[in-house]
Amino acid sequence: MGRTLGTPNKITAEVRGKLENLINSLVDSIEIQNLNTSQRIKMLQIALQYTLPRLQAMVVKDETEDLPLFMEDIEVNVVTRKEDSDEEVWRDNFEVSDSYKIKGYKA
Repeated sequence: MGRTLGTPNKITAEVRGKLENLINSLVDSIEIQNLNTSQRIKMLQIALQYTLPRLQAMVVKDETEDLPLFMEDIEVNVVTRKEDSDEEVWRDNFEVSDSYKIKGYKA
């Protein structure tokens, strides 16, 4: 049987602690003033890999591909209820009061 779920590995924690101590002592012993510019940049580059999160590539989809190339004219009818209308079929209680046309477009 292994360890129970969520219990940290003792060896991994111990090794990680020793590595952390070793790195800290090495970094403390480096005299940055004695490094040339390229060495300083390289050190900064290495340090940033462990301090800043890495960015992941993003894919941007062009949504205009899905639009139709041509849209036909659209007619919009505004309906109002007829006054004093008691028709059994509900649709017969309304009439078109205004009509609008929207022109189509060509992409």
